[in-house]
Amino acid sequence: MLRRTFGRLAIAAASLTFATAAIADQLKGAIVVMDLTTNAFQIEMAEQAVAYGKEIGVDVKPYAPAGSFGDYEGQISIIENLITKQVDFIILVAGHTTALVPVVDKAMEAGIAVVNMDNRLNTTNVVSYVGVDNGQGGKMAVDYIAKQLGGSGKIALIQGETGNPVQILRTMGFELGAAVHPGLEVVAKQGAHWTEEEGLKVMEDILQANPDLDAVFGESDNLAVGAARAAHSAGRDDIVIVGYDGQQGGYQAIKAGDIAATIRMDARLMVKLSIDAAVKYIENGKTRDGIDAETYIFPELVTAAEVDQYIK
Repeated sequence: MLRRTFGRLAIAAASLTFATAAIADQLKGAIVVMDLTTNAFQIEMAEQAVAYGKEIGVDVKPYAPAGSFGDYEGQISIIENLITKQVDFIILVAGHTTALVPVVDKAMEAGIAVVNMDNRLNTTNVVSYVGVDNGQGGKMAVDYIAKQLGGSGKIALIQGETGNPVQILRTMGFELGAAVHPGLEVVAKQGAHWTEEEGLKVMEDILQANPDLDAVFGESDNLAVGAARAAHSAGRDDIVIVGYDGQQGGYQAIKAGDIAATIRMDARLMVKLSIDAAVKYIENGKTRDGIDAETYIFPELVTAAEVDQYIK
């Protein structure tokens, strides 16, 4: 299976655009994410897809279910509608690993190029998969925390939506990091729903049970910012808090000193690679020739030393 990995030094090389104006001007695409109201990273991916589409002359429209975060049944309905509309391609951030596979199969059979981005589906019947090594990112967060604590201390994990593909991988990375730093004691692991308010509530519970907590890894910046609010209310501004995603809210919290770091995912690069793969597939006569089956982007640790370059 062909696999490509992008690190920071390879991003410049990734600027190659497969789309030609003659083909791109005729294409209509969609990006289907899990939420367009509360989750900053989902919103950013959608916005980047629309913006990149305009750059190359492709009409890309954003879609998400009106229900709660992870409403995969809503995503299925959206994709069914897009099949009826006969769009040329769909960039899909899947809310479920298996439930969306049948409708993705249906779209591919209808000649629609489906690229699976970020949350991985349990299928290879897509044009390509483009995402971030979330396991590596989870471990990176714990490695940073261990360094800040001098190798020992009490740490808690605030997870995202339990069972979500990204949550599973980030938790696996956290657990691997905890295993290689035996001086860290994991005192709590609790699921949330990727939101700031949920992060606040979970952190309040964790602090009540563990008033001597030293550090927290929130599996999204929303969760980390919520945890920081709870820590501040408890007079515990000394707790090392790390988020994930690289959202503007996370960057602002780092700048303000509320959280220590975030693990950045490059939304624009993910979107660009996904749309390029879809357009190339169409240019190829709907074959995968020359298209990597999977592409992974390295996550990046962002602390106060690097954050200014990412604040908009």
